[in-house]
This record gives sequence, structure tokens and C-alpha cells, in this order.
Amino acid sequence: MKKKITFSICIVLIICLAVGIFFILNYNRPSKPLDTQRKQGFGLFSWDTSAISENEQENMKRCIQKADVSQIYQQFSNDMFESGAAKSFIQRMKKINTEVYALFGEADWAYETNADTLIGKIQSVLEYNSNNKNNRIVGIMTDVEPYLLDEWSEEGDVRDDLMASYLECIKSAYQYARKNDLEFIVCVPTFYDVVYKNILESLISDACDVVAVMNYNRSDEYGQIEAEVKLARENNKEIICIYELQKAGKHDLEDINTYAGEGLKALWDSAKGLREKFNYSKLSFAYHYYEPLKEMLDENYVSEKN
Repeated sequence: MKKKITFSICIVLIICLAVGIFFILNYNRPSKPLDTQRKQGFGLFSWDTSAISENEQENMKRCIQKADVSQIYQQFSNDMFESGAAKSFIQRMKKINTEVYALFGEADWAYETNADTLIGKIQSVLEYNSNNKNNRIVGIMTDVEPYLLDEWSEEGDVRDDLMASYLECIKSAYQYARKNDLEFIVCVPTFYDVVYKNILESLISDACDVVAVMNYNRSDEYGQIEAEVKLARENNKEIICIYELQKAGKHDLEDINTYAGEGLKALWDSAKGLREKFNYSKLSFAYHYYEPLKEMLDENYVSEKN
């Protein structure tokens, strides 16, 4: 009898030891990438903070339903989190099956290798989520544009240093977001594969869950994101093709850069064609941005969607 008891105790001790070793080995191991498959609809950028007001809810609902929107990338201020305006907006979006992401970005954040400002923004989202578990913000859409800074035009080592700093900023923010189970999307232009391919490769492989590409030229929409889709496919990452809707003349936009004159039917045809040609299930699409989309709908640019 004593031998049986001793044997049982040994078995229990061995199991406890194995469990302890497992937790020690895995305690500091990075979490696996998020499974972030896009819904079938379009994403929608919204920079205007008035878009979350109750007065705007019918216009927003109409845009979402008519333009097949399933994700909103909305810019929030701290006041919106504190006042309850953000919560009310997210509740309304939840009722119409639309996920909400926090949209943040300033060019000069690229100087911050530790991503202090961007991480501060992420912290505000985490604090909001901790108090609103049933009305969460799904993730972060970060839009930091180092090519708008003076150092970009200087080229050479000065530009290289800027881009190295930018990459570290995005990596730092991504690591922080991932540690807190918050999806992280990085927005990039179409030309990084030409001038900074190594930066682009690192951004997609090591600094985001999803990459969003500003595909703002109708002349070669496939070729302009071909390299980015290839990298996304190789790293099993999602990729979003963003379409511009602002009218020509704004921000140096020409007619070829936007669908403002072509209409949404042409945009949807483009998305259908790209989806078929790339044949990548993790490719999705987005509109830039809410105000011009609302104008296009108001001006009856939309015909029946095929």
C-alpha cells in the first residue's frame, strides 16, 4: 500500500514539475500574430471628429449601408473618450455591424524611436477599452508620414536616418499594441518598395498586423501595390488597398489620383478586378475618406452595384 501511495505522489510531483517548466519557458514568449481577417466590406477613414456626433448618425449610417462599409477608422480626441461621445458612437456602429478602429498619425512622430506619443495614444484606447468591454475599439490605424518632413527632401544619410527612426517608432508601437492584444494597422504610400524596400519589408514582416497602402493613381493600380501584396502574402499578413475620393485640386491631387470624377461604380469595378487578379483572400479595400464619400453619395454618383 505504501509503495502505491509513494508512486502516486511521484507521478503528481512529475506533472507539477512539467507544468512549472512549461510556464517558465512560455512566460516571456511573444504572443502569436492576431488572426485579423477583414470583413468582406470596405474600410472607411474618418478624420473629422464631428462625424461621431449624434447629429451625423443618419448620414454615417447611410454611407455605411450604401457604400458597403464594415470598418471605420475614426480619429478620436481624449475629450471624446472622457465625455462618452466615443462610447455612444461605437455603440451605434456596433448596432449596424461596423467595427471601429482608432485613427492616429502625425508626420513628426517619426522622430520618436520609442514611439512615446503614439504609444500614449494607444494607451488612451486601452484605457477606454478597459472601461467598455462590450463596446471595444478593435485596433489602431496609424498614419505616420515621414516623407512630409524636411529631412525627406535632403535625401542621403539625413533621409536614411529619418526612415530608420520611423521604422523603430512603428516597431515600438506595434510591440506595445500586440502586448495588449490590440490589432495594429500601418498605413504606407505606394513608393516605399522603390526607395526603401528594406524598410517596407521590415514594416510588413515585423511592425504590423495589417498593411494599408494608399493606392492613389488610377493609371496602374495593380502595379502600384504588386510588391506590397507579394510581401503581405509571404508574411501571411492582410493588406488594404485605399482609394482616394477627394476632388482634384485638393492637396495637389489630379484627376488621375481620385475617383471623385469617376464615381463609386468605377471604384467597385476596380476593387473587383484587383481581387480577382491578385487572388489573395487577405486583400481588402478602403475609402479615403468619410466627407468626400458622403458628398459623392449626395451627388448621386452611385449606380447599382454589380
